[in-house]
Amino acid sequence: MPVDVKAILAAAEPKPVFGDDVMNLSRIAQSNRTYRRAQQLREEQEYNTLAIAQGAEIAGSVNFMDSLADIDLVIGEVAKMSAAHKDNNLVQASLTKLRGGLEETKELAAGRNLAVESLSNLKDEIYQMHEKRADKSGIYNEGAVTDLIKYGENFMYSNAHYLNKNLRDDWESTIDELVQTRNVYNMIDFYDTEEKEQIQFQTDPSQPDYLTSIQQASLQQAKNYADVGNIPDAVKSISRLAEIGRLQRQSEARTSGINIAKQHLAEYGASIEAIKTEWAGVQKFLGAGIEEKDEPPMPDDLKKAVSKYNVQLPTARLLADEGGLEILNTNIESSSELLSTTLDFASGHGLWNPDALERITITSQESSYLGLDEGSNLQDVLEAYGRRTVMEEKEPYMDILATYASDPENIETIAAGFKGRFMTGLDDKEKNAAKFMSGAARTYIKLKTLRQKHFYDTPVGQLYNFMDVQTQGQGSGFIDFQY
Repeated sequence: MPVDVKAILAAAEPKPVFGDDVMNLSRIAQSNRTYRRAQQLREEQEYNTLAIAQGAEIAGSVNFMDSLADIDLVIGEVAKMSAAHKDNNLVQASLTKLRGGLEETKELAAGRNLAVESLSNLKDEIYQMHEKRADKSGIYNEGAVTDLIKYGENFMYSNAHYLNKNLRDDWESTIDELVQTRNVYNMIDFYDTEEKEQIQFQTDPSQPDYLTSIQQASLQQAKNYADVGNIPDAVKSISRLAEIGRLQRQSEARTSGINIAKQHLAEYGASIEAIKTEWAGVQKFLGAGIEEKDEPPMPDDLKKAVSKYNVQLPTARLLADEGGLEILNTNIESSSELLSTTLDFASGHGLWNPDALERITITSQESSYLGLDEGSNLQDVLEAYGRRTVMEEKEPYMDILATYASDPENIETIAAGFKGRFMTGLDDKEKNAAKFMSGAARTYIKLKTLRQKHFYDTPVGQLYNFMDVQTQGQGSGFIDFQY
């Protein structure tokens, strides 16, 4: 009969000790134990976290800016917490770390307090130093200031760990103030010498400069500021010394320029007045400004010949304006032709009239200058003058003629040339003609001098412009130099 394999295998399969119901109950129990353990661990973790957080909150309630007493109080609180959790290693480790941080904070606070106290003491010493100098009971001591600078620098560098930015800035500012104080007094000492020889403010280094009264006042102001500890204003006062010197030199140069301009313009105006006065004297011989009965006697032909010439100048200011030089040249030419005509009457007319100009010989230098032969006389010069057509070419000859005609030593000699007939001695006509000639010569010379000095050498137009600029906005009228 056939074998039932399946039945045999089924009979051989081991039977479970516990049934499915028992296994289900076992799994439930295991799950409950796992849950309770997880809940216990979670509670322990939450407790530890809370304890650590409480410790951190207490420790974080202070920093190195607080007082040592406050930091010690917090360290005590953390110690109490640590004692209360002596069986909890995790909390113990965290609290120990927090306590170490608090001890470091306490050390930083102690160092900061020392830095603040030391800075306060340093500032107090600086204050006392300024107080003594301000009431004149103390004097500046560079060595003492240098010692304070060294102390401050050494303390700051050796205690850098305890200094936050603000405290470090305070120390550096105080040290900088001491350094500036020393620098200020060094500059004061440099300037405040018995010789008063100072920095070369001038461009020529060989020329020493000295403090002016205004600069000395600024230097004293700087010392007064420094004595009371106002170093910034002391530095400003000293820094102004060079600028004060520069401005004073500018002012002095401006004042000097104004004074020089005034002097030139005054001389210019006086020169014009002198010419007008001289010319008025010349015209009197022609009857200008006087009654006919009072006219001085003059040779009629001479009087008639020179009446067409005139010298007339405008005011000093108008003459200095554009076109003034042309007016002056016209007057020079007119006076030149007047003198030439007058001298021509003194050259001798007819057999019995002395040839006066030939009797006056010019020097060899003058002959060479005019291109004439050595031994030439005034007659030769007058003839050479007449041969020239352009006034610029005539002037050198007229300059010589006017020089001799204005010389009192030549008056009588030239006067003899005005004789119209043979006779001994000179009458009033010849004498007046000679005086007229001399006045005309002086007028010419003064006109030439006016042009050279006040139009060529120092243009008066520029002087007037300079003075106008200098007086603008000064609230005072321009001084009238013969406008």
